[in-house]
Amino acid sequence: MTRNLNKCAFFDRDGVLNKDKGYISKIEDFKIFQNVGEALYECNKNKFLVIIITNQSGVGRGLISLSQLNNIHLFLKKKIKRQNAKINDIFFCPYHPTAGIGKYKRKSIDRKPSPGMIVKAIKKWKIDPNQSFMIGDKVTDRVAAKSSGLKFFYKSKKINLHKQIKKIIKYYK
Repeated sequence: MTRNLNKCAFFDRDGVLNKDKGYISKIEDFKIFQNVGEALYECNKNKFLVIIITNQSGVGRGLISLSQLNNIHLFLKKKIKRQNAKINDIFFCPYHPTAGIGKYKRKSIDRKPSPGMIVKAIKKWKIDPNQSFMIGDKVTDRVAAKSSGLKFFYKSKKINLHKQIKKIIKYYK
């Protein structure tokens, strides 16, 4: 008996879906790039789960609260939903091995470049890594993706995310 596995488009958050302005704690500072809704909808309509994988050491550094982070993620999901797109899940790592405070000062398998968040998502959502990919903007994203068995793409600087997704998805049909 074979089990059906899901295909997934994994995304880093800062620098891929929104402008990377450092440690963002206020919704008004969270600027989503144009065409993100269309890009995620393209994934949805082609039966890819959409999962965000993001280091958020600002929490561990005491620069942003978990409540503020959750509000930003809720804001992102609502904005995307208005464009008929859906984010299935968001995995984040609040830890930092040297700059974290208190319980957040530790090494974590979840902190990219380690693959922990991706591995947890694969298990939770029953994802086939061979039918999935990740888009990121940093070497840490690439390392995490590759060590999880995912195909990796750097976010294009030449075309918008929607056009990039359309090109990538063609290879999975």
